[in-house]
Amino acid sequence: MELQENQDIRSQLLLWLQPFIFVLLILALILLLQSNPTGTYERQAYSLLIGFLLGIDGIAYFGTLKNMYRLSSILTVSLSLIGSWGSIYIDSRLGITEFFPLIYVTITVLLSSLLLPILSTIILASVQLVVLISILSTTPALRAHNWASFIFFVLFTSVLSIVANYISSYHLKQFKENSIRDHLTGLLNRRYFDGTLEDKVHRGESKGMTYGVMLMDVDNFKKFNDQYNHATGDIILQRVSSFLVDTLEASAIACRYGGDEFAIMIIDTDYARLYGIAQDLRTEVKNVDITDTCKTGEKLSISIGLALFPENGNTTDLLMAHADRNLMEAKKLGKDLVMPRYPSDFQGNPKVKYV
Repeated sequence: MELQENQDIRSQLLLWLQPFIFVLLILALILLLQSNPTGTYERQAYSLLIGFLLGIDGIAYFGTLKNMYRLSSILTVSLSLIGSWGSIYIDSRLGITEFFPLIYVTITVLLSSLLLPILSTIILASVQLVVLISILSTTPALRAHNWASFIFFVLFTSVLSIVANYISSYHLKQFKENSIRDHLTGLLNRRYFDGTLEDKVHRGESKGMTYGVMLMDVDNFKKFNDQYNHATGDIILQRVSSFLVDTLEASAIACRYGGDEFAIMIIDTDYARLYGIAQDLRTEVKNVDITDTCKTGEKLSISIGLALFPENGNTTDLLMAHADRNLMEAKKLGKDLVMPRYPSDFQGNPKVKYV
């Protein structure tokens, strides 16, 4: 799931851009062959350069089709890098000293800002700028032109590209955060929890790891909405969410599962530890202060149903169904409970009935 949105955007851009570059290179090759006599250095050098670029573009496009987006992006930026500096090198061998070929170096920075991380864009822009200044300082014919304005143009374009890269990355990160966060509580949402649990289950099957799941809800939550109002209910959900964030270990994954239900995943645990964490939550939630929104003396309580992978199921659906059955049993038995009630139940004690 990680970076999936970024990959989708990048794949669409590459699928459009690489065939377009291929067509442009073919047109450039045709113009080259028509405008330069056979046997000249310029014709041979540029034909070799364009052929090399066509090969890179073909490999990059193949990488895009195979979902190798990082490799494809690097190759696409390399097309511009090799093409622009290759042209500058060929022109220097021909004794041509013009500003125009130097302008192409800005295309490399623009492509990098679209396809590569911001650090790569900064490094690429800085190196190219240093090389450009070096070329201008050692080439009298170029210094005769308004080289200061040209350097400013390249610098401005590079900075603008880097800023655009940062803004794009920031908005993508915000979009991703919004897509996996519950807007009311700030906890992770059910979509993220189910996806992560499914990934953990697949990984656990191959590596022999265990995962604990808790499904909990706030006891008598409807009473708070009915007796006070829905705004009070929202505040209670926010307080419980903050309590979970403050109480659970950093590796635990907590989400708002829906309504007043919360789901928690504990990584690499056994049943006794899972039960102990659940009991701590059940006990300590009573200390959550709600006196500013409810009557003095009112306290929160929660009911929790437990499940353990792989003992209680080897799929997400089976695990959550098992936890849900235990949660329902806790509600039937009077609420403010963790079910199964005793850690020993999980070990298969034949004298004790458990869900």
